[in-house]
Amino acid sequence: MRLIISVILCILFPWVSTYIVSNYFTKDVLERRAATQSEDDLRMLELGIKNMLDDIMYTSNYIQFDSNMSQLLKTHKLIDADSTNVKQKIALNYIHISNELSGITDLLMPLYITIMFKNDLYYTNYSPIDFNPLEFKEKPWFKKLDNLSFYQTYWLGAHPTYIKSERDTYPYLITIGRRIQSAYSSNSYLIISLKENEIKKLFSQYQSEKRVKFYLTNKDGDIYSSLNTDEVGTTLPYDVANNDYQIVDYEEEKHLLVSYPVSYSDWRLVSLVPYKDTIGSINMVTRTTILIQGGFLVLFLIGLIMLVREFTKPITRLHQVTKAIKQGDLTARIPLSGSNDVAQLGQSFNHMLDTIEEMIEQIKVKEEAKRNAELEMLQAQINPHFLFNVLNAIRLKIKMDGNAGSASLIYSLSALLRMTINRNNAFISLEEEVTIVKHYVDLMNFRHQHDVELEIDVSDTASSIEVPRFFLQPVIENAIIHGKNNRKVTIRIMANEQSKNQLELIVTDNGKGMDAATLERLQEKVFKSNSNTFIKSNQSFNGIGVQNVYQRMKLIYGEEFQMTIDSIEGEGTTLTLHIPVDRGE
Repeated sequence: MRLIISVILCILFPWVSTYIVSNYFTKDVLERRAATQSEDDLRMLELGIKNMLDDIMYTSNYIQFDSNMSQLLKTHKLIDADSTNVKQKIALNYIHISNELSGITDLLMPLYITIMFKNDLYYTNYSPIDFNPLEFKEKPWFKKLDNLSFYQTYWLGAHPTYIKSERDTYPYLITIGRRIQSAYSSNSYLIISLKENEIKKLFSQYQSEKRVKFYLTNKDGDIYSSLNTDEVGTTLPYDVANNDYQIVDYEEEKHLLVSYPVSYSDWRLVSLVPYKDTIGSINMVTRTTILIQGGFLVLFLIGLIMLVREFTKPITRLHQVTKAIKQGDLTARIPLSGSNDVAQLGQSFNHMLDTIEEMIEQIKVKEEAKRNAELEMLQAQINPHFLFNVLNAIRLKIKMDGNAGSASLIYSLSALLRMTINRNNAFISLEEEVTIVKHYVDLMNFRHQHDVELEIDVSDTASSIEVPRFFLQPVIENAIIHGKNNRKVTIRIMANEQSKNQLELIVTDNGKGMDAATLERLQEKVFKSNSNTFIKSNQSFNGIGVQNVYQRMKLIYGEEFQMTIDSIEGEGTTLTLHIPVDRGE
């Protein structure tokens, strides 16, 4: 199975990686290519819009700077509105201005031209019945014209048409405004409007069969022209001032957004192309190609897996035999024949199983003989309890013969020996520990001709508290060996329960003591040595000294155990042990 999985991974992983990497890089290239195509379309659109704006600017500059127009406008400005024949003068001047403008307006697209003078006189190429041009003065943008120089133009953008008769047909206009330079009177104003529908026609020429959407907006995304008239006046929620292409969500579908600047103003041309229409079809071809390759790979993989399974059948049989052997069936064998590598491996494995069976039989025979020898050895050993019983018998015989002292010594030795060998319980009561110390002192007095007196002052509650076995004997031994002087040695053991959680044990001797320097070295050795170091004392009864007693108690009780050593030279030494009553289990 591991081989099959490896084969699958080795084939599928490169294929999937190729698909992902190819799709990623292809996608990026296609996006940029689609963005370039959209930008080319917008560039062509911008040329068309620029021609329209050129017509507006040409008309505006002609009215502003042509000498004949300037003379006609001057005449119109000088008409006295209170004169008796004012209407005839205005009508006559209208005819002259219209004739003058017809030379250029006939060649350009239809524009609405309004020239306004301070004396409330005006000229328009549309009927005042459709719109009274004096209403322009009430528009909030009209006052901005006064802040412009004679060479500046105010681009109003798209707004609802002011021509009443065309509101249903051409609902929006795109308007510019500027001041007209005059040396004979106060400011005059020129307002030129273009039907938004003219730009819409231009959009429709480039839309073809694509679902592309074109917009004319300002830098903030306010729509001035669109194929959908209802969208004019709304705002695109995108950063149309960004010169790089963007992938945006529009009408619950991903679109490629590209924007392009428009001449004469800060307006932008924006195209929104459905993402699927731009690169979806090419991606589909790429995906189809890769999927076809994947299909052939799957067929190849199936054939390869079948071959692998055929080649690995002997290994599967070998695995089944090993499982049977693991479950205890040593008679299982591999039924393989031939001279190939797996068959030779199976024959070697069968031979190994035969050898193992023979070795197991030999081990069984040897183990049986070993057990019999051990049984005979155990039967030949002397039971330690036999020694205790013999010592007790000797003690009774000596006591009956009247030698009570020798009987007492044998009893002490027997009791101490029993306590030393019997270590089934690591903790005993303090009373039993003191009893062991008594036996030990009696034997030391007999063996070394000491005259050591042991005083016991242990409260009843302290006697029943459990303490570690043989923790007190090394302390007493140290007091006997190192504390002897010219006078009789007296060792006093005092114990009481200070509280419910702590036992205080004090061991005092009246030996020779030690000076301050010696005491400091002893404390350094006992309290600051490595707890992992076990120092054996040849003079100790069971091989542990005061230092190891301290380490042992620390290991058992932790930081709750405390021990202090005090000594005065010539007066004696005192050890104080504070033992927790509840030891950590």
